Amino acid sequence: MSDLLVLLPVRHRRENAIQCAASFAATARDAELLIISDADDPSYDGIDWPQGVRTRVMDEWMPYVPKINKVALEVAAGYKALFAIGDDCVFQTPSWDRIMMGALEDMGGTGIVYPENHRRRDVPEQWMTSTDITLALGWFANPVLKHYWTDNTWAEIGRRAGCLKFCPDAVIEHRHYSVHKPTEYDAIYQQCEQFGPHDERAFQAWRASQMHADVTTVKKLLDAKGAGYKLTMKRDRG
Repeated sequence: MSDLLVLLPVRHRRENAIQCAASFAATARDAELLIISDADDPSYDGIDWPQGVRTRVMDEWMPYVPKINKVALEVAAGYKALFAIGDDCVFQTPSWDRIMMGALEDMGGTGIVYPENHRRRDVPEQWMTSTDITLALGWFANPVLKHYWTDNTWAEIGRRAGCLKFCPDAVIEHRHYSVHKPTEYDAIYQQCEQFGPHDERAFQAWRASQMHADVTTVKKLLDAKGAGYKLTMKRDRG
């Protein structure tokens, strides 16, 4: 069994999912991919998925954050890390999973790692989090949100706790319509963007009221790792 599980929620984008899964199978060496679809969406019926790719069908539709949280908490105990991506992503670097897991191990095994995605470097749009953090917080994506500002949440926690690492050697391209001209601004993007105003308000409220407690939880987890982690971080900073 792999130490890393990639979570890929999908909806009404069959070709995207096929492309993403194919790029995963061509580049991953140890990771597993779990495609999460909805019972009311038959778009993915009959697909012969590559080796290393599994599927999960949700009983009812829910927004991205509650969906990915539900699945993440069900599976977290079986893996060292979970990695969230979207179906507009394409894996580019061979052995990206070993590169990213190696970066996590260099941090002592506890932290948040994110790849080069050719869209943003300031926040982890696609984030890999060690499962001890997920289990300590009780969530994989900030539960006050519906779709957006998950990346800002992890950026705040990771930087304040000192456990966020950008991994430029692992390239997983985010073919978002804003940076990839061939990508259509489709109904799924439009539906998701309706959550934008709610999520911005919810993020700012979390930042003002709950962020300190969540950062403290992660710091306590890091402290429990002991001197080995601290020595690794010191070496990493040079």
